[in-house]
Amino acid sequence: MQIGADRLNVISVTTALYAKIAKETERVFGLIAKRKYREIAGEDFIVGMWLTGFLGESNPLTGYIWSNDIDRKRQYLTESLLSGEPINKAVKKALRYWYGAQKEYADLVTDAAAAKALKDIGVKRVQWITNIDGRECGLCFSRHMKIYPIDSVPKKPHYNCRCYIKGI
Repeated sequence: MQIGADRLNVISVTTALYAKIAKETERVFGLIAKRKYREIAGEDFIVGMWLTGFLGESNPLTGYIWSNDIDRKRQYLTESLLSGEPINKAVKKALRYWYGAQKEYADLVTDAAAAKALKDIGVKRVQWITNIDGRECGLCFSRHMKIYPIDSVPKKPHYNCRCYIKGI
């Protein structure tokens, strides 16, 4: 009986923890989106529904829906703890997974807010900019300075892509 109660406690605690950090992360994503939009368009926009829609779609780069990915990461931590993995090791691993995913999504939110701002101010074409420093991939290098219609910009090809678009 004690094992069942411990199991339920682990599930309850990890569920509450991930719900809390997801809410805070979503709030920060909203701030990031507002700032990027303001930087380009010179005005604020209401992020709530837009951000919910963006995070609720399957992302072409990650292949995940943000909230599903959060639940998957919560399950990894829960399973690690229930399997008897030391708490400090399980939490350290969970933090690493969380940080990597949220860092990537922060970049994706920034890019999406930039594209929205450019569209909203009437930009029709954008230029792909690659950070040329010897660490860029071949595909990103081949896209450098290419011009695309704003509705046909290729998706970033890999995690930690440092490319961005600018209106022309």
